[in-house]
Amino acid sequence: MALALVTVSVASAGLGWLAHAPKHDVGEYAVHRLVAVHQQLDEAEPGYVLVAGDSQAELQSPSERICGAPIVNIGVSGATAAVYAGMLPELEFPVRASAAILTIGTNDLIGKKNPLAPDVADRFGQEVGSIVARLKTVSDRVVVTAVPPLGRALADEFEAKAVAAYSERIEALCARIGCLYADPFSELRDGDTGFGRPGVNRNGLHLTRYRPVLRNLAATLCPHAASAP
Repeated sequence: MALALVTVSVASAGLGWLAHAPKHDVGEYAVHRLVAVHQQLDEAEPGYVLVAGDSQAELQSPSERICGAPIVNIGVSGATAAVYAGMLPELEFPVRASAAILTIGTNDLIGKKNPLAPDVADRFGQEVGSIVARLKTVSDRVVVTAVPPLGRALADEFEAKAVAAYSERIEALCARIGCLYADPFSELRDGDTGFGRPGVNRNGLHLTRYRPVLRNLAATLCPHAASAP
């Protein structure tokens, strides 16, 4: 029943996927993805770090470690903040995480959604706040990252200016509700354009390399510990 509810919520939210990607049923993908997510959560080791969010999170390899701790990846490709906020209550966390890292927002930047409209941006902030509130109940610390840079190939389909605007909104949210804000993508940005430097984006939407992102996040999670992503 829980998975059926996720299917409905995901399908109805109109997820944003990479332009020109093969057509597929997003709701069906989410259902199958959550099978793996539940399995990882059931077998989680004490002290693990939770990686949550959209495809920018899901593409982090669960074989990596951060702060010497294993990763449990519960990212769902294509998820908007609204979809992810609706999905989290359906998940059970038998073992508490030492920390949670949330990366969300890329799929909220599709131009036709008018992401810079005040009411749309306000809803995004509320949805991220809901996600953080849930993650706080299952982890000791919550880190929310900035929105990753986009590739210029998507300039006509995504609102690049919203990358900075939504990142600033996340930073302000964390200052208000008590999560940690981190920008592990700062060295990848082409100034304040919202786009990545040449070679940063593999396909316009995703990054070429995710391991350095995890290494940068270690500076926030474990500044005095050796971490070797």
